[in-house]
Amino acid sequence: MISALYTDLPDNTGQLLQGALEKGLTNGNGEANIFFRADDIGVPGKQFSQLVDLFKKHKSPLCLAVVPSWLTPTRFATLQALTESNSSQWCWHQHGWLHRNHELEGKKQEFGPGRPATEQIQDLENGRNRLNTLMGDAFTHIFTPPWNRCSIDTLHGLQDLEFKAVSRSINAKPQSPSRLPDLQINIDLHTRKEIAPSISLNNLLLEIEEGISAGTGGVMIHHQRMNTPAFDFLDLLLKTISSFPAIHPVLFQEIL
Repeated sequence: MISALYTDLPDNTGQLLQGALEKGLTNGNGEANIFFRADDIGVPGKQFSQLVDLFKKHKSPLCLAVVPSWLTPTRFATLQALTESNSSQWCWHQHGWLHRNHELEGKKQEFGPGRPATEQIQDLENGRNRLNTLMGDAFTHIFTPPWNRCSIDTLHGLQDLEFKAVSRSINAKPQSPSRLPDLQINIDLHTRKEIAPSISLNNLLLEIEEGISAGTGGVMIHHQRMNTPAFDFLDLLLKTISSFPAIHPVLFQEIL
C-alpha cells in the first residue's frame, strides 16, 4: 500500500525539508549522522533498481536488509551488478529468515515471544549461514527483524551468535543487551498510517527534525511501497541532506 503522503505533496516540500533539517541541527549539537535502511531486499526489480540509482546519483550510503530465503546466487549476482559489487556504499545485512509471521495474535513478528527460543535461534543461524555462503565478505553481521520486532530470546541469540548489532524502531522493547547495540529507526518514509497527506507530511518532518536533533537519524525505506512521487521525495531528501556539511550520511559500520 502506498502511503497517503505520496498522493499530494506540496510544491514547497523542498523548503519544508530544509527547515526540518535546520531545526534539527539547531535543537541538537549542530552536527548529526543519518543512515538509510532499505528493508525486504532479495528480489531484483524495477523499484529496487530505481532505489539504487538514486543512492548512486547522490553518492549516499545505504544499508540493505536482505531476507535470506529470498536470495539465490543468481539474484545476488544481479543485485551486485546493480549496486556495483565492490562498492563501500552498501551494507548488506540480515533481515529475518523467511519474513513470515509466526504470532497467532497481536502484532506481526517472525521472531516473537510465541515461538520457542530454540526455533528462533535455529532460524537466525539458517539465515546467517545462507548469507555467509551466498555473500561471503559482503555480508555484515547485523540483524534487522521483520516488522522491527523481536523477543528477548532473539536478542540473546544474536549476541551468542556474535552479531555486531540489531536494528529496530525507536524505543523498541525489550531492551537490547549492552553488548548488542540497537541502531534504531526514527524516520519512517513508506509505512505511514495517516489518512490525510498533510498530517502525514507534518509528522514526517517532525520525525526528521527530532532524528537530526538526537544526533542520529535512522530512515526506513520500503521500495515496494514507492510510487513516482515517493521516489521524487527521496531524491529531494537526499539532495537537501547533501547541502548540509554538518549532516553525515553513514553506514551501520561507521556508527559502530
